[in-house]
Amino acid sequence: MDKVRVGVLGTGIIVRDYHMLTLHNNPRVKVVAAGNLHADSLQRMASRYGIPKVYTDFGEMARDPDIDAVVIGLPNYLHAPVTIAMLEAGKHVLCEKPMALSVADCKAMMAAAEKANRRLMIGHMWRFDHEVTWLKNVVASGVLGDVFKAKAHSIWLYEGPPAGSWFVTREFAGGGAAADMAVHAIDTLRYLLGEARPRKVFATVGKVFRDNELDDTANLMLEFEGGVTAFVEAGWYHLYADGLEGYAQVYGNKGYASTFPSELHTHSEGVWSVTKPVMPARKQQCDMPMYFRQMEHFLDCVINDQPPVPGGNEGMWAVSTVLAAYESARTGQVVEIGAD
Repeated sequence: MDKVRVGVLGTGIIVRDYHMLTLHNNPRVKVVAAGNLHADSLQRMASRYGIPKVYTDFGEMARDPDIDAVVIGLPNYLHAPVTIAMLEAGKHVLCEKPMALSVADCKAMMAAAEKANRRLMIGHMWRFDHEVTWLKNVVASGVLGDVFKAKAHSIWLYEGPPAGSWFVTREFAGGGAAADMAVHAIDTLRYLLGEARPRKVFATVGKVFRDNELDDTANLMLEFEGGVTAFVEAGWYHLYADGLEGYAQVYGNKGYASTFPSELHTHSEGVWSVTKPVMPARKQQCDMPMYFRQMEHFLDCVINDQPPVPGGNEGMWAVSTVLAAYESARTGQVVEIGAD
C-alpha cells in the first residue's frame, strides 16, 4: 500500500501528544479519522491535526472503508470491545496497555485478529527505548553470566491521575497503579529476560497517597521460569523512587547492568570494571523516539504483513501477571500465574 490510512481513538494525552506526533506528517501515513465518546475534545484534536472525519459512534467508525488501521488509546474497559470490533471490520490495531481487563478478553482479541488475518499490537513502548534495548542485548550476550535476579519499576513521581478521572475509577480502569504502571515493568522484565514467563507472584497493593477508589502503590515479587527472581515497584504520586520511570537492573553471577543510568559492572581481564555507554540525550523521561520506533514497527508489520512484537501474547502475559498480583494482595498468598 502507498500509505496506511489510520484512524485514532481517544483524545487523552497518550493519543493527542504522543501517538499523533508519530503519525502527523509521517510519509507512510494518512490520518483519516478520529473517534471518541466526547465530541468537544474530539473536535479540538481533529482541528489541531487537520483530521477530516470524526466519530462518536465506534461502530460507525469500524464500518468506514477508508480506514486500514487504528490506534486505540481509550479507557481500559473499551480496549477489548473496540479492538474486536475494529479487527472484525478488517482493520489492523495498535491498542494501548493494559491490553484488556481479563485474560478471557485478551484471548478474544487475539482470536479476532487471527480470524480476520489482521495485525494486533499492544503498546508496551519501553521495548523500543534505546537504553532498554541496550540492556536486553547485554543480558543476551551472556556477559553477566547466569542471571538470578532483576528489578524494574514504573513510578509516576510526584504526579498521577487527577481525582475523579477514569484512571482511578474501577469501572473504567479495572485496576489502579498496578494495572497502569506495573504492567509496563512486567513487560520490560519479560523483554529483558528473553520473553521468560512469570510463574508466581506475591504482591501488596495499597492507597498510600490519595483516597482514590483504586491503588496508588504496588510491590510485586515475581518468580520467572528459569529461576530468576524479580522485583517490581509501581505507583502514582510517590515522593521518592530509586530511579526514573523505566528503570531496570539485571544481576548475574558475573556482573550486573542497569538503565537510567545505563551501566555495566563486570569483570574484564580480571579487573572489576564499570562501562557507561554513550546514549542519545533524552529530552524527557518517556522520550518521543521510542514512540516513533514503536509506531514504525507497527507500520512495518501492517505493510509487510508480519506479526508485531509486542503482540497479543505479550499483552496477555502482562495482564495475567497484574491480575494474579491483585489476587495475591487480596489473599496474602503466593499466586501462580497462567495465561495459556
